[in-house]
Parts: sequence; C-alpha cells; structure tokens
Amino acid sequence: MRDNFLPSLALLLLALAPGVGCTKAEGTSEEVTASIPAASAPCVYFKTLAPFLPEELEGFTVARTQGSTGKYGEVSVSEAERLFTRGEGREVKVRIVDTTMGQKIGQAIRDAAERAKDRPASDPAAPIHWKDAVGFVRYDAEEALAEANLLVGDRFVVAVTSRGFPGTVEVRRVARGIDLAGLARLQ
Repeated sequence: MRDNFLPSLALLLLALAPGVGCTKAEGTSEEVTASIPAASAPCVYFKTLAPFLPEELEGFTVARTQGSTGKYGEVSVSEAERLFTRGEGREVKVRIVDTTMGQKIGQAIRDAAERAKDRPASDPAAPIHWKDAVGFVRYDAEEALAEANLLVGDRFVVAVTSRGFPGTVEVRRVARGIDLAGLARLQ
C-alpha cells in the first residue's frame, strides 16, 4: 500500500515551512509572522491562504493557527495551518501550501491518485476525484492516523490529517467542507 504515499521530496517540501506564530496563552495564534515580504515571493502570501482554513469544526477546539511565507534556497513556500483538538486524543489538522515546487508535488499527487483509481469507493484509501481537486488518501490503522493530500487548482496542496479516528471518513469530511473552488481561483 505504499504506492499512495507522496515521494520523499514532496514530503520534505511540505515540512519545510512549519510556520511560526505569536501564540496567545490558550494556544491560538492571533498574529503570524512571515519570513520574507510578500512582494518578493512568487507564492500567494500566507495571510491570503488562511481564510480558506476551516474556522471551526463541530465538537473541536482550535488549538493553534499558524502560517509563513519564506524562501529556502531556490524554493519559495507559503503555508497556512490550523490544528483542531478534541478529548480522547483526537485532532484534525488542515494545511494549505503554495510553493514554487508545486508542479512536481502536483504531479506526484496526480500520479498517486491515478495509481489508486481502481479502488472501490468503500476502500479507505480510495482516491479523491472532485470537481476542484484530485488527491490520494492513506490510513495507518496502527497509529489511527489518516491523511488526505489534495491538489487544488493545479497549484495548491491541501493536506488534511486526523489522529484518533478509525478510517478516513473524518479527513474526507473536513476536506469536503473547505472552499476548494475559491482556493482554485486564487492567483
């Protein structure tokens, strides 16, 4: 089942910009800082991505919101992320990424979704082929960790992860609730 994982280069890139925020005592970031000025980056500024993060998820508390825009060598990355938590060790994280490596990551996501296209809809690892997004889904039962990685508008990567839930229903539900059409229209 390893065929639906992003290549290690893509995973490394998604981890490049962990986001840095000024956190209030209860853990919610009011203000986030950027590594470089928005005008000097070829990516959408993180504060433009942030409105596409879910404001709330029923039954969850927002634990933190963070974002950054930066340049790492020749690679520019902009990301916005929100973490939601709930008792019993359950959490959902939504991350939106724009990067100059988007074409390579996008192709990796398209390829993973294509390789999984014959999986039945009832399979937790069935790919996503929606009007505004294509993606792959994976689930690690041992860790109760689910992940959906979507390519939106041939540019943006939306990663939804959940911990503490059986299967991939929660990541699919949260991904469906994001304004993917609006995100796809960003330039």
